[in-house]
Amino acid sequence: MNIPIWPGTSKFVSGSGDTAFGFYDAQSDFQVDADKVANFCARRLGYPLVDVELQSGSFYTAFEEAITTYGNELYAYKVRDNQLSLEGASTGSNLNNALITPNFEPIVRLTEMYGAEAGSGGNIPWYSGSFTLTSSVQDYSFQTFMTASGYTGSDYDLGIEVKRVFYQPPLPASARYLDPYDGFGFGGAVAAGIIGFGGFGVGLGYLMAPLNYDLQVIQQIEMNEMIRMNNYSFELLDDKLRVFPIPSTTNGEIGNSFVSGSSLTLSASVSATGTGTTVALPQTSTDGSGSGATFAITADGTKVSKVGAVASGSGYKNGDVITISQASVNADAAALNVGADVKLIVKAADLNEICAGGKIWFQYILRNERISRSIKQTPDKITNVSNVPYTNPDYNQINSIGRQWIFEYTLAITKEMLGYVRGKYSSIPIPNAEVNLNQGDLISAATAEKAALIDRLRTYFDETSRQALLNRRASEAESKMVELQQVPYTIYIA
Repeated sequence: MNIPIWPGTSKFVSGSGDTAFGFYDAQSDFQVDADKVANFCARRLGYPLVDVELQSGSFYTAFEEAITTYGNELYAYKVRDNQLSLEGASTGSNLNNALITPNFEPIVRLTEMYGAEAGSGGNIPWYSGSFTLTSSVQDYSFQTFMTASGYTGSDYDLGIEVKRVFYQPPLPASARYLDPYDGFGFGGAVAAGIIGFGGFGVGLGYLMAPLNYDLQVIQQIEMNEMIRMNNYSFELLDDKLRVFPIPSTTNGEIGNSFVSGSSLTLSASVSATGTGTTVALPQTSTDGSGSGATFAITADGTKVSKVGAVASGSGYKNGDVITISQASVNADAAALNVGADVKLIVKAADLNEICAGGKIWFQYILRNERISRSIKQTPDKITNVSNVPYTNPDYNQINSIGRQWIFEYTLAITKEMLGYVRGKYSSIPIPNAEVNLNQGDLISAATAEKAALIDRLRTYFDETSRQALLNRRASEAESKMVELQQVPYTIYIA
């Protein structure tokens, strides 16, 4: 079979099918360089001193492959250098010649996740819920809460994650930024500045404080209320919230464990009539605000034997003091270790939270929302390196540096192709002898040359990356500073 080989010249024709894919057939510079590259590679392979068992299409195909390889390496580097800035952008635009400016979008997305976990922003909503405390019940089920709240099926397949637990409805620390014990001092000045009146009024001064001070004050308020102001604790066990102390219908009974100075001390004169009645105590405190809070009082008609739960109301507020005289206690005062009138100090927690019938509040997130909001189905957006809209390069726009690399890589490919062609026969018989072909040498040399060219190209791209250029510029600036330090100061003589 007579198969024509390289005749010494060629004539590239666009659309003739001489290239495998025709990526660059219509580009003018490719049409001009195709025959030049073919002649270059043939002569480097030994023509005309030896035959080159390749055809014109072989050189054109190798040329096309070399350009494509160059573009793949170039754009793979561009993706590595800009992927963080490209994620989320549209896939509809060709980025081959785009100037990409770094942005903070991926950092913003990351901070949103941290903000959501810390409760300071983000895109994962925090929800508030509560349990109504039941006497002698210590454990409360979040699964029961979710069912009662209308969550079904997939809504709670992954459950909830409790972020905070309160014995009172959550109130932002910023709402309590003013220190009530500071008067018109430092805290007052800060609070006034927040509302735009810093520097106005007697005793107020404006302080220019850094923002981290405000954050630290708010964190201090939250930590203070969590540790110092609460007489409770809790545990999160599986899907249950365990509260301490165990809720009770009675705040306390008059007895040896209930004396003046305790956290629930007896107070103010009360007229109890009837047995086991609930008596609305009249407002006796000068700083009170009406009536409404009630105490479950057990009495025999004349004497008080037990003070029970405090029901929510507006009559008594935090700090109010109610006095129950010793004479009204239905027992021997000495035996009860009550030597004088004892007092019931009303606390906010006493009115709302500690007793059965009160509530314990918590904030939570739904875990499936954390996952669902972290995954967005965006078929028209850049999500990974595979859909970054880079295409084959425009050969007309590749400079001489890039073209030189392409020529050398084309030669390596054609050398490999020639090796495979000559490998069909290990030797050729001639009169009284045979000629061994250099198939192995060609393939080995081509493999090494291709690897070296790829390494050289990648090194060049790494040296021109954004990070490398910034490091080089910083090094140059530092060297200039060292050099300028050796220049003596000018001496001016009047």
